[in-house]
Parts: sequence; C-alpha cells; structure tokens
Amino acid sequence: MSIEAHASEVLACDWSHFDRNILVTGGSDGLIRGWDLRKMRTHVFELYSGEFAVRRLACSPHSSTVLASANYDFTTRIWNLERGESPQEINEQHTEFVCGLDWNPHRAHQLADCGWDSLANVYTPKCLIQDGAA
Repeated sequence: MSIEAHASEVLACDWSHFDRNILVTGGSDGLIRGWDLRKMRTHVFELYSGEFAVRRLACSPHSSTVLASANYDFTTRIWNLERGESPQEINEQHTEFVCGLDWNPHRAHQLADCGWDSLANVYTPKCLIQDGAA
C-alpha cells in the first residue's frame, strides 16, 4: 500500500495513538496531512505549517486531537486537530533546525524537542495547560 502523500518529499510520519487507521504525514511543502487508511484517495485533514518544511511529527499519546510538529523555521508547533487551520502554539526556543520531538508517555502533555543548536528542551505547552489538554 502506498500513499501519494505530498507533491514533494515526505519528511515525517506518525501514527495516531487513538485510531489505528490514521497516519499523519509532513512534507517539504509545509503541509501536514492526515490519512485514513480505509479511504486513502484523499486526506482527512490538512494543516499549513508555513513555507518551511515539516521535519518531524508526534501525535500525542494523551489526547486524540493534539499533534506536535518540528519545522525548518526553528519552531515547534502544537496543533489541535479539532480546531484545525492555525497552530495552537508556536515555540521559538531554538536558533537552528528542530530535528526531533517526542511526547513523554508517562507525563501528560510533556514534550521534548531537540535541535542543531545543541539544545534539548522539555516542557508542557502553555496551550495544553490553559485548555486542559486541548
């Protein structure tokens, strides 16, 4: 099974922790797309992350509607998939490319990201504290 997921390079993918049929992809086109493997002809959602590539994606293991993306504009973005369109939060803690991110499976909504600037950050996004997990 193959998905023609983006018009250019696909740089990231992650599975939903809540629906075994949902795969999320990110590309050099700045798009994040969600795919339902039962109906692969078209994406079930699309988010525009900006003109820079999406390097990493991490679906939250704590909320079915929360997604984090690492982008080539040195940011980490937190998305609420129910609200869509624009990110809930943009973290600008890096001075170089963000090359990795992952949710802590043991602490609700705690995220770690790392970058080419030699930094690893561990934090709970403010939007998840305010919204009580988006």
